[in-house]
Amino acid sequence: MKLKGIISLLFSAVIAVGVCPDIPVKAEDEVEEKLIALTFDDGPNTHTTPKVLDLLEEYDARASFFVIGKNINDDSAEVMKRAYEMGCEIDSHSKTHSDMSVMSAEEIKAEIAYVDEYVYSVIGEYPKFFRAPYLNVSQTMYDSIDIPFITGFSSGDSNAEKTAQERAETVLSSAKDGAIILMHDFYGNDKTVEALKTILPELKSQGYEFVTLSELFERKGETPVRNFCYSEVQRHICNDYTFSENLFMGTVTGNNEWDGWKTAILLNDSGLGSVESDFVIEVSYDSIAPPIIVLHRWKSSEDNLWKAVKPAYYNGKKACFRKADMQAVLDSYGMTYDDMDYIMVRTNWTEMTITKVDLLVMEEKESLIGDVNLDGEFNIADAVTLQKWLLSEMSNELECWQNGDLCADSILDVFDLCAMKTELIKLAK
Repeated sequence: MKLKGIISLLFSAVIAVGVCPDIPVKAEDEVEEKLIALTFDDGPNTHTTPKVLDLLEEYDARASFFVIGKNINDDSAEVMKRAYEMGCEIDSHSKTHSDMSVMSAEEIKAEIAYVDEYVYSVIGEYPKFFRAPYLNVSQTMYDSIDIPFITGFSSGDSNAEKTAQERAETVLSSAKDGAIILMHDFYGNDKTVEALKTILPELKSQGYEFVTLSELFERKGETPVRNFCYSEVQRHICNDYTFSENLFMGTVTGNNEWDGWKTAILLNDSGLGSVESDFVIEVSYDSIAPPIIVLHRWKSSEDNLWKAVKPAYYNGKKACFRKADMQAVLDSYGMTYDDMDYIMVRTNWTEMTITKVDLLVMEEKESLIGDVNLDGEFNIADAVTLQKWLLSEMSNELECWQNGDLCADSILDVFDLCAMKTELIKLAK
């Protein structure tokens, strides 16, 4: 079938140029979203913050600035206003940068209110996110502050001994889609400015888009939850799966030292190895850190195994573990689920309460006309896939070629690509 498609493409190319609608088609790697949120603490000031803004402007990047109230004055307010007008976000890092975890509710609210009102008086908007000084949090802080808490992957740039190159390497090694990067624009922090001269062009060359925290949450479809600090924001993968069966229901609370996890939430008899369809394990929990699934084998010293599988998604309330991630661990050791003595859900280090564990499966989706990449949607990514295949840039056969046969002539050719673009224009309107 592919040979017919290529021959048809060659004979039809000249005719098709005149009839194909002009829709710009992005390269495949540009279709995949790679978002990263750069954040800066301890400003604003008239020395370091403007230098950071100059670099952000040069690379068409937006960031989020967590400002300290006592650092805002008439001059630094103008810098803060410039950041806002560039599309950056102004967020709260308290009034005095004191340890708020030991404060009363009234003291905490006073710290937040001062920053809120000052920021509003300058830019006409209140801060949308909060980062705790020293990253120290308490339940009183969660109860007293009504905006989401942010932590992030640290660049280590609060350490004056760390060179600009070391700071850049730390950030680049932490970069991934959805990551929140923690840096500082305090007065005189020129090494971070120098690090940005490496970080910004390198991440941009890797296809990252620099977004504010609000943009990151919105584009990932994530609504922030309370009593949780975000270091990254990922799309909720469980939305694509449907409930199959409950694996655990109850209330279990314990910390890392509690030995009861291996009997409280044990998945050995859940039949995971026999589930043919793709699945995720969804855990309902309450903790500042996500749960893990442990694959544990101890029958002999020669093949002892204790491996923690981390969730692909978590938000302080729900965590989702992918079948592929669990299988990858087993495959790397040449083992199966039956070889494990314990398959348990538990905390990694802090106290955690788990109330439910469900098995969710991916149901077979009905064939969707135009959906040649089988992602369940018909969009520009399908036109990219079909075009690359027709140009022989893809070596594999399209198993779902019928989805792309919009001309219904059992031949996949350039006319189908034109018809696909026409349909996409209609959908766009």
